[in-house]
Amino acid sequence: MQSITLKAPAKINLCLSVLGRRPDGYHDVEMLMQMVGLSDEVTVAARDSAGVRISCDSDAIPPGEDNIAWKAGHALLKRAGREAGITITIRKAIPVAAGLGGGSSDAAAVLAAANEVLGIGLDREELAGIGAKLGMDVPFFFYGPTALAQGRGERLTELSPLPKMQILLVNPGFETSTAWVYKNLNLRLTKKVDCNKILRLTVGNISAGLHNDLETVTAAAHPEIHTIRQSLLEQGAAGVLMSGSGPTVFGIFETGTGCMNAAENLSDRGWKLFPTETLVASPLSGHIR
Repeated sequence: MQSITLKAPAKINLCLSVLGRRPDGYHDVEMLMQMVGLSDEVTVAARDSAGVRISCDSDAIPPGEDNIAWKAGHALLKRAGREAGITITIRKAIPVAAGLGGGSSDAAAVLAAANEVLGIGLDREELAGIGAKLGMDVPFFFYGPTALAQGRGERLTELSPLPKMQILLVNPGFETSTAWVYKNLNLRLTKKVDCNKILRLTVGNISAGLHNDLETVTAAAHPEIHTIRQSLLEQGAAGVLMSGSGPTVFGIFETGTGCMNAAENLSDRGWKLFPTETLVASPLSGHIR
């Protein structure tokens, strides 16, 4: 196989509980993670010369060796143990540094595609292990569409997909630093909730279970997070939460019509709006074993 194109979906955190700081400087977390339909497109092709070549249609993405997708391709070539080369082409749709895992998803797609294109034959656990060295969100994309993440985020438990839900992603247009958010998190103020409990909820009452310990940090620095939350609730969202370290906020709607109406009504606010839905199958599932 000379090339393969995969969708690299965004993720949202339905629950993110920070349990404490680890001796290695990272944090122990428990997260309920869910893939959604907003996706980048990643193509990996074999090439005659050795090494990784990468291109992307977004100027917001770091070029070359600073790109996590490049690092994923380089890691796979090292694992192949032979002279080989790949070209990576990324078409971006997921906002950068937005709490949606776009870079991590791109990296996972590169790992899965390069593994197949080069005939390396690594299984899911091996690919996820390589991904964990690149970024803590990368392994999730081998276990979704719904999974519980623990430890630093690298210990994944695959869960039965949740019922399909209509999601409106609202991105205010600025970026946030995950490292900065964790650095400014006051662990004494975190609630340490059980993220498993959301699995027992329905769309109608899911707002009772949504939780993100990082939201207070990001919202304190960026009051627009509160404005987006309130606007989504006014538009009839059944539940609202910031995803990851932000700044993207998502609203859960009971119907596609309600989701689309909300997007239309908020279209004059200057925000980036992405009506989508939760996925019940991972785009990578047919390309990993």
